[in-house]
Amino acid sequence: MSSPRFSFVCLLILSVGAMLALLVVAVYRDPSVLTTFPPPCIFRKATGIYCPGCGSTRALRALFGGDFFAALRYNPFSISVLFALPALLVLRRPQFRVLYYRLAVVACVFVLVFTVLRNVPLPAFDFLRPPTAAVSSSH
Repeated sequence: MSSPRFSFVCLLILSVGAMLALLVVAVYRDPSVLTTFPPPCIFRKATGIYCPGCGSTRALRALFGGDFFAALRYNPFSISVLFALPALLVLRRPQFRVLYYRLAVVACVFVLVFTVLRNVPLPAFDFLRPPTAAVSSSH
């Protein structure tokens, strides 16, 4: 049986490897990926679909600029997570361990549902996608 630390390191290595592979694909398809700001979403460039983080950079810019509603428009998920982080720090304590893991499962399901719904090509789900097609590929 492997230790939790070993499993985390393996998962981290696999995640970094996957991101590097996506970067190679994105640069191969469009070399301007490395020269634009905000940087385009590598996942969107490689697959053509929105990831859960698409629009996050613009959302944080809008939030720090004091425009909360624009921030929600760019990426409602990332702004919600930002405000949930302090609660997660409290729930990491040993007495809340079961609740923390249950919420982690709910969060993973929420990320998957959010990702699927923001890619459904129906007008009812337009509010989940970052605005303007010209910059929709950036985080």
